Amino acid sequence: MASAPPPDLLDLPAWRGQRSASFRFDLIDGRTGVRRGELTPLRDSSPSLSHDSTSTIPRRLSGVTLGVDDAKRINQLTDRIAPRMVLGDGSEYRLGRYLVSDSSDLVTSAGSTAPLTLLDEMFVVDQELDVGFDAGGQLVDQVAARLVDGLPIGPLVVDATEFTSVAAWSPGTSRANALRDLAASGGYLMPWFDHRGWLRLRRAFDPADEAVTIDLDASRRVIRGSISRGTDLLTAPNRFVVVSNDPGEDAEPVVGVYDVPASAPHSIAQRGFVLPKTVDVQVRSQAQATVYARTLGLQQTVYEVVELSTPVDPRHDAYEVVRWDGVQWLEVAWAMPLAPGGEMRHTLRRAYSETEGGEA
Repeated sequence: MASAPPPDLLDLPAWRGQRSASFRFDLIDGRTGVRRGELTPLRDSSPSLSHDSTSTIPRRLSGVTLGVDDAKRINQLTDRIAPRMVLGDGSEYRLGRYLVSDSSDLVTSAGSTAPLTLLDEMFVVDQELDVGFDAGGQLVDQVAARLVDGLPIGPLVVDATEFTSVAAWSPGTSRANALRDLAASGGYLMPWFDHRGWLRLRRAFDPADEAVTIDLDASRRVIRGSISRGTDLLTAPNRFVVVSNDPGEDAEPVVGVYDVPASAPHSIAQRGFVLPKTVDVQVRSQAQATVYARTLGLQQTVYEVVELSTPVDPRHDAYEVVRWDGVQWLEVAWAMPLAPGGEMRHTLRRAYSETEGGEA
């Protein structure tokens, strides 16, 4: 006997034209993690969640206006708001945890309502160091754990690395900036808080060689008329150079170089001349300098960029490898309205194979 497959409420196959979904906003005590109930934004408010991998604080929850009763319940200094997407079959998808960064009171005859702007918990990390911090030559993943130890945030999930750091940061430096410096020196993508509210550090990868995590060609969910293409190829660097200002005991300075793949239209091979981007860092080995340069190239180089819209899909987190129009892309930003029937906007960056002449 065969059983019918469960309904596909996210991929929306060709035979399914609509789905049922709603959004829930949980009120969380940020100190204990205890759920304190549910918030109900005013019906005429328009909550929106956005993610931008290039920002120090990648995620922002805006457009949330609480009614009089909810405005009295929330402690804006310590509480967190945790939105979830709830599908018609009862399945739930977490969308992170957010704290209030800006608010105002709108006074009405019935009391005060509270329009809020919320940021993810990178806001907690992005505060000034009150004492100096020294990496001390430890492995970068260990240094990152020590840097955020004791902060009232979720767990740190970090890939292992063989690279060490000899960098140091003075009092007054943003802890988030120090974490981003460590990420680059350890060969990581920029840090972010994922849908679970966990701080993530993932090793940098070439999206052209990675397995696809979101296949838009298979599901055909891209909304007609929503596609726009752009490029910064005229000014994009095609060579990244890392020079260490701390070569340690070596007499010669440490230099790492990464050239964008020859298959990219703005590569040295295709353009005919070098547009370099040079940074000065603290690393002690040629291998680490080379990884640092490659990481910068994978994150900062702008090839071809496309923006498109789909129905809201909570499976998009950060650095997803997306197949669309027959090629692979790296998702670097998205924005979704937290309301039924909304359109999710995605920003995808074209992936080019590091194999010369190859294409994703």
